[in-house]
Amino acid sequence: MTLIRAVAIGLLAGSPGALIFDPRGEGPNHMRLAMLMGLLVGQLLTVPVWLVGGVVRMRARKGRPVRPYPFPLGALLLASGVLVVTQTRAVLNWLSVEPTPGGVGDPDGETSIALLAGLSGCLMVLAGLALLANGVWTSARAREGQAPMEPSQD
Repeated sequence: MTLIRAVAIGLLAGSPGALIFDPRGEGPNHMRLAMLMGLLVGQLLTVPVWLVGGVVRMRARKGRPVRPYPFPLGALLLASGVLVVTQTRAVLNWLSVEPTPGGVGDPDGETSIALLAGLSGCLMVLAGLALLANGVWTSARAREGQAPMEPSQD
């Protein structure tokens, strides 16, 4: 789970990369495409760094108990993944019209970028669901380990 958490943080840390690309044309669809390209570049840089950091942290922590994974990270990753998938779907619908929209250089290249962004969004959704499921599982196990409360003798 430490590696999934590291990938999740890397995916979220790549989000500011969505601001680095300038749209090639006017309108919200060009903005969506530029943001998806920036997101992919940001994630390409941050996910490997966080993955290596997670491996190093996992090796350094041998034998110590793993603390429960937070629900907010899973929920944020799930919501971000759904947002990326919906924006990818909108861009793919926009790119599939004939003739090709103005400002799009290579429609096949732009489509492949959008598909990679959609794959990234699906990975974000799956990692978010895994973190949420693990949070539920660990909190249920922690509750089982607690002694039941006795009624007060007032």
